[in-house]
Amino acid sequence: MTDMPDQVLGREVPPPLGAFRILEFGDRLTAYCGKVLADLGADVIQIEPPSGSAMRFSPPFRDGEVTKESSLFFAYYHHNKRGITLDWSSHKALSILEELARGADVVLHSPDARHPLIGFDPESASICWKGDNVHSCFITPFGLTGPLRNWRATPFTSFAMSGLMHPVGPPEGPPIAQPGQQLYDECGLHAAMMIQALFLRPTSPAQIVDISAHEVGWFNKISLERYGLKGRIATRATNFGPPPGGIWQCSDGLIDIASHAPRHWDIFLKVLDEPEMLMDPLYQDRGMRVQLFDLLTTFIAELLSTRSAKELVERGQAAGLPCALMYTPSEFLEDIQARERGFFVESSREGTGEFDIPGRPFRAIPDLLSYRRSAPSLGEHNEAIYVNELGHSRRELASWRTSGLI
Repeated sequence: MTDMPDQVLGREVPPPLGAFRILEFGDRLTAYCGKVLADLGADVIQIEPPSGSAMRFSPPFRDGEVTKESSLFFAYYHHNKRGITLDWSSHKALSILEELARGADVVLHSPDARHPLIGFDPESASICWKGDNVHSCFITPFGLTGPLRNWRATPFTSFAMSGLMHPVGPPEGPPIAQPGQQLYDECGLHAAMMIQALFLRPTSPAQIVDISAHEVGWFNKISLERYGLKGRIATRATNFGPPPGGIWQCSDGLIDIASHAPRHWDIFLKVLDEPEMLMDPLYQDRGMRVQLFDLLTTFIAELLSTRSAKELVERGQAAGLPCALMYTPSEFLEDIQARERGFFVESSREGTGEFDIPGRPFRAIPDLLSYRRSAPSLGEHNEAIYVNELGHSRRELASWRTSGLI
């Protein structure tokens, strides 16, 4: 995708964060934060080790070929960012980091013992080479303090240890993990909100933001109140409530029904034109429907298998029955609602070719989000930043490359 300015009604609109620069030293934990800030116009410089970020080797890959440029995962999370390489665990990098920090507003980092950021003191959360007016934002699995601060984690283990996994899945057997990257993206969204809040106070001293994935997951656990007040621990359940709650196969797709209130049973019967097999007054009682779960599931599955999911959702929503279509990823990709609103953005870059990526997570008029460039290739902006902006020579650049510094 070529670089282009935002335009609304033919008028150029400056991006809201266009005056700010973020240095991102990170991985899956920082990626979404950097993306949000970059989409809002900030100059986000993704600093990778010379061998490349681990995200470059995360699936899915274009046509199944594993290269440093073929990861669609990397391409999505680094859209709009610029990219340079630097061995930021080497003492030789200190002077370069000092130069980069002079023009920065925030250092965004996910500390990792495997690739230590030189000059970072975990005890004080300070970075020796950044100026006194540069904010720091750290996103880690367990935070910068506490007995688990040095533990490593994945989205899967963060999801499990935060308590989010415990109530997910059928009652029998172990719990089920939901897509873990969503938790890390939520950490990134919290971080992006905090960083933007700091930008609203330009005269405030440098701030340290410490975000723990462990705590973000715990913070969002909706059953914590029940445990805190009554000591109740949520149990796992496949469906919410007795039939007709749950996910059902219809003739043209899946429908999800969330029938919590007593009145939903009567509404459900009307939506189905009061089928005779479900009209027994015994079924009116919620407790009885729980006991007759298997029988009613058989009846309802038979009835819905011949009906249109789209038609049922339209009738159900009009009547007050909580229900929705359940899309597969491919169905959402072709969804007329998302397409009509221009949700998908076309990206094109060497290694991944042309493909659609999710676009605006929110809308504003005039538009606040801009799509200026695709994800950088490894070291794509080394010359632009090291030579054109910092003033180093191409000869220095070549020697750094030979020594493995970049």
